Amino acid sequence: MKHFYSVPAATLAANPPQQAIYHATACPGLPTFCIVLVELWDTHAAQDAWEAIPGIQEHHIETMGLPAPAGVVTAFAPWGATLGMTLRQVFGVIRSQWPVWRH
Repeated sequence: MKHFYSVPAATLAANPPQQAIYHATACPGLPTFCIVLVELWDTHAAQDAWEAIPGIQEHHIETMGLPAPAGVVTAFAPWGATLGMTLRQVFGVIRSQWPVWRH
């Protein structure tokens, strides 16, 4: 199962996911943040340790119907995100520019 995260760029640089297959890219409208897609964690312990690092936020499927926060819209406005979108719609915007970001 894929896992979707947003992470401060400095945190990601200092603490990349260990024991994982992952992809990361800077947010186009907020380059101090990155989005990270983990395709596979080798162990639950590695996943738990990385997710416990302050500033790392996992995006769960059950929240996709919620309105996208203003910071998320800002982060992806250059790719087409606009106020009033849900998180699911923003995920679609991200996928259109960064196809690895798929469920």
